[in-house]
Amino acid sequence: MDYNTDIIRDNNPMDSLEKQLICPICLEMFNKPVVILPCQHNLCRKCANDVFQAGNPYWPTRTSVSGGRFRCPTCRHEVILDRHGVYGLQRNLLVENIIDVYKQDYTSRPEKKENHPMCEKHEDEKINIYCLSCEVPTCSMCKVFGAHKDCDVSPLQSVYQSQKKNCQKRKVSVIEAFEVLSRILEETKAHLTQRISKAEEEKLNFVRSLVHNYQEQLQSSSNLLKNAFQAMEHSGAANFLLNSKQLIKT
Repeated sequence: MDYNTDIIRDNNPMDSLEKQLICPICLEMFNKPVVILPCQHNLCRKCANDVFQAGNPYWPTRTSVSGGRFRCPTCRHEVILDRHGVYGLQRNLLVENIIDVYKQDYTSRPEKKENHPMCEKHEDEKINIYCLSCEVPTCSMCKVFGAHKDCDVSPLQSVYQSQKKNCQKRKVSVIEAFEVLSRILEETKAHLTQRISKAEEEKLNFVRSLVHNYQEQLQSSSNLLKNAFQAMEHSGAANFLLNSKQLIKT
């Protein structure tokens, strides 16, 4: 039996496409509108604005052409924004259209209704990443500005898929180990049963031999006794002596 069919397939084209549509800040699929930086990397406008405002706390009061500095979270390339800030960045309509097509193609999939846990430090942010250094789930803003800024993180979904694959592989490994153990036990059972049957047959043959010898001796003793009674019935000393001599030789 092949249990490997339960393992998650890694070569699904739609899964590969979905990975390309993940925002590097929130680590979720881009939310429209999607802005494109001069370095050609894409961000959700909301995520870009949150990061920009956090790095430029006095930006709303600025009126100069130099609206502020923004560092790309993907390549760390620094971008000088004008007075419009993030809203002055160009929208990436191509990515937005791809997301629309992707979502339309997956509308047939049932959606699970569940309450998504929110970050305690950032109430408006969902817990969507896993800190590999601290081994705790957290949100993207904790990675950008919070306690996990210098930690190694991974998307929560990726960690979940990885753990699920590991559990399934472990399941297959355990099943295979038990199959090997079961086969060894069956072989040992057959071997021991054969040895017991052989020993049983040898002992039964020995007992049969003893019974056979006993029956022969019993028959011989019975014949001897019978001849003795017959000899005692003969009259005359001569006949008795002749018969008794034959009994003594027997």
